[in-house]
Amino acid sequence: MVKISKAESSTKHVVLDLDHFSGRQYAERAMLGSPGSRTRGRGVSSRLAWMLAGWLVLAGPAAAEPVSGVVIDAQRAPVPGAEVTVSSAQGAMLLRTVSGQLGEFQIGGLPPGAYVLQIAAKGFEPRSVPLAVPVPAAGVEVSLSIDPPRSAITVSAERGAVGDPRTALQVVSSVGRPELAGSPLPTVASALEGSAGVLIQETTPGQSSPFLRGLTGYQTLILVDGVRFNTSTFRSGPNQYLGFLEPNQVETMEAVLGPASANYGSDALSGSLHLLTRQASFGEGPSPSVRAEAGLAAESADLSVRTSGQVSVGNARVVWLVGGSRDSRGDLRTGQGLDSRNVFHRFLGLEPEGVQRLLGSRLQGTSFDRTGAHSKLAIRPSERQSLTFWFQRGGLQGVRSYRDQLGGLGRWQAALEPQGLQLFYLRHEILSPGGLDSLASTFSVNSQRDGSVRQGLLSTGVITRDRNRVDAFGYTAQAATHLRSRWLGVFGGEVYRENVFSVRREDDPRTGRSQEVRALYPNGSRYTTAGLFSQNTIHLLRERVRVSAGARWTLVRARTFAGRNRDLSGASLGVTDTAQTFRDATFHSGVSWQWTRQVALQAMAGRGFRAPNMNDLGAVGLTGLGFEIPALQAMPYRPLLSRDAGEGALTSGAPLRELRPETSINYEAGVRVQTRGLYLRTQGFWMNLYDPIVRRTLLFPAANPPAELGGVPVTVVAPTPEQRAQGVVAVATALDPRAVKAFVNDGQSRYYGWESLLERSWSRRWSVRANYSYLVGRDLSPNRPARRLPPQQGRFALRCVPSSGRWWWEAGVSAAGAQRRLNPGDVDDERIGASRRRSDIASFFAGSVVAPYLNGGVFVPTGETLRQIQDRVLPLGAVVNGVLVTGDGTRVPLFRETAGWLALDVRGGVRLRASWDLSLGATNLLDRSYRVHGSGIDAPGVRVFAGLRWRR
Repeated sequence: MVKISKAESSTKHVVLDLDHFSGRQYAERAMLGSPGSRTRGRGVSSRLAWMLAGWLVLAGPAAAEPVSGVVIDAQRAPVPGAEVTVSSAQGAMLLRTVSGQLGEFQIGGLPPGAYVLQIAAKGFEPRSVPLAVPVPAAGVEVSLSIDPPRSAITVSAERGAVGDPRTALQVVSSVGRPELAGSPLPTVASALEGSAGVLIQETTPGQSSPFLRGLTGYQTLILVDGVRFNTSTFRSGPNQYLGFLEPNQVETMEAVLGPASANYGSDALSGSLHLLTRQASFGEGPSPSVRAEAGLAAESADLSVRTSGQVSVGNARVVWLVGGSRDSRGDLRTGQGLDSRNVFHRFLGLEPEGVQRLLGSRLQGTSFDRTGAHSKLAIRPSERQSLTFWFQRGGLQGVRSYRDQLGGLGRWQAALEPQGLQLFYLRHEILSPGGLDSLASTFSVNSQRDGSVRQGLLSTGVITRDRNRVDAFGYTAQAATHLRSRWLGVFGGEVYRENVFSVRREDDPRTGRSQEVRALYPNGSRYTTAGLFSQNTIHLLRERVRVSAGARWTLVRARTFAGRNRDLSGASLGVTDTAQTFRDATFHSGVSWQWTRQVALQAMAGRGFRAPNMNDLGAVGLTGLGFEIPALQAMPYRPLLSRDAGEGALTSGAPLRELRPETSINYEAGVRVQTRGLYLRTQGFWMNLYDPIVRRTLLFPAANPPAELGGVPVTVVAPTPEQRAQGVVAVATALDPRAVKAFVNDGQSRYYGWESLLERSWSRRWSVRANYSYLVGRDLSPNRPARRLPPQQGRFALRCVPSSGRWWWEAGVSAAGAQRRLNPGDVDDERIGASRRRSDIASFFAGSVVAPYLNGGVFVPTGETLRQIQDRVLPLGAVVNGVLVTGDGTRVPLFRETAGWLALDVRGGVRLRASWDLSLGATNLLDRSYRVHGSGIDAPGVRVFAGLRWRR
């Protein structure tokens, strides 16, 4: 048991004069500088520096608090030689010591604040617990075990604070290093599968996108050690960017449910995902010490092999860590070797078993490689200062969009290349500067490369090559202070400046002609996000009541430049000079009341905010629902707002307007029961999403349709009878037969539901863990299900750790209900409803994917002509899946729902020697064929994996 002594601290009240920070005009200048200033960057930095300097002068002194304790194992025996370190909430390592023969340790004084206490010993899995200084006299208990420990800290629920996920106001799911290293994860996000309120969608192998309470993409915020990972080119729906982060680079990953805009600004509408990078451990004394680890893992479903390694060298003042990894994956075998939405099943009506005989039991084109490298240099110039340099590089090779090819659309090429990341930051943190508890400043560079090579149904069709890069430069300053032991305040400011570079070329294989065309994003565009924030936590009534409140002012500016978007001849590529500014004030507040010793009640409210990004304001190109252009490009043709993104969309009668920010208001309430062997929590939420930025089909007056949009020629799509009655038409490009889409603000949406979590232990040997999530999401005008809504889902796991302490095992079951509440966009999405027309069957039949299976106009596997296939799959005059087929343009869904599923898994580990660990496991033991809702591929079949890890 770690016993922490409590020392008296001397503080004085802090009086803050906020008059200098009031007023919209001054706030905008403080964050972005005056519009005509030549020294805008210096203006930003100097104003943030003056703001923090004011608090430095006004805050009271921070007294040092000693920390002492003892380290024990699962049998309560002392653990000598354990490494004990204290880190800040920002991840900087501050103090270090080693436990004595009786497991005891003593660490020097710390100013009041929130810290992370980390303990690691040979033969055990490391463990971290929150450490609040000053602390209660009773202290906390920390024991080490060989099985992966349950996460005991969160640094994301409240900015600048360290807390226990169990007692956080928000629902927090966290995975640590043992879970990340225990199996060959397809992506780092895969470690969160089965977490409460989280659904991991996978469009293609190598890509994964977390849904937090029903929202994903740019409506959820990703952070790396507190640095914004989101950029202005993030897409609306599921995206691939988490694939840039290699699991070997991550120490801990946290998913926090609920708006986080008051802490982190734009994008955090439904939650945030925070990845904390690998820790570097200082040595003892002036002599350097060496630490190393290596891992080898393999699995059967995709025949993957993953290798990783890391070495660190350091003494008491300096430590340098360097590591790398490589992950090679083959074609994936899904449950029973079937593919539910394969293009031959969707368009030609081959049963999944027939597709398996034609193409094999593995999904062709799903192999890929991933490489990663990272380095961290940590320096302690003094006992109260730390410098941290972090660099990571990640890249994906050979990734192809399966849903664009055999997974549903039948395109000839859909390569995603290049795909890569380079992220760097430098952080300086100092304890007790002036009157503050701590002050941290960070400079970061986040450079992401995202490209693609796409070709339509024919191998002779035009090849579109995109090359995109965004460089985001971040400047952050954050300080913490306190008044007595009851109030902790964190405040600061940040600026992120993005430069977007984008090039698109079209190559014609028939003529050999190549030309530069309008890029996916306006080349040379600039996007700036800035904000001032404050976070406060107050403890009342002898620690029984905890009140949390925060606020933030955010300003976003986007600019495009016509002169940077011209071809080699100087001709315009269709981009004009624009400058748009968005601003918003966000807040959050919450209270937790310890009603009895075992029962606590909590409630919170908050406001989320997301400004339109460059993907909303300027993207041109192919998406999952067709070709897309910026709404601004359609304005000269007087477009009308449609009700959905379907192919038969109807107009609401309202004209299209320029984009505005989308906002959310979220309310939550819950109850928590906690005893020595039981943790039970249920939390309900209600979120209204206002002016959501959504993809809609562009509709135009039938008498005056456009001939081109965004510099791309378009033609009228044959209208449905309902569209004809309204006098509107949609248009399509030669690149995709579906109607052109655009991002618009439309109406209001509502999400509500709850999460329940259970942890129960009967002894040190047996324990269970379970969670359940239920979510309802609806668009309110018109009233219909929200897009890509996750179904109800849950997980139950039983864990055993025998008294020998050398091995452990866990058996689990994961399940999801059927999702029948489909949005019209879901019905047309090839990943979900996969609707198709007789004309789509004809287009695919004439494509290059089918050509090898044709003989004289007959599809050899079935012996049918095109007309015979059309009449069998979508016969005219028949009702198929609830739709009457009236002509070649009638869209009929392949599926009316995503089926529910249940999967069993087992995993475990054994300590071979003090430095060697072996992990084993298998998932989807029954080899069920199913699909996670919204994914572009079916789930892996039975997957056996093994991993060997060495540490010294």
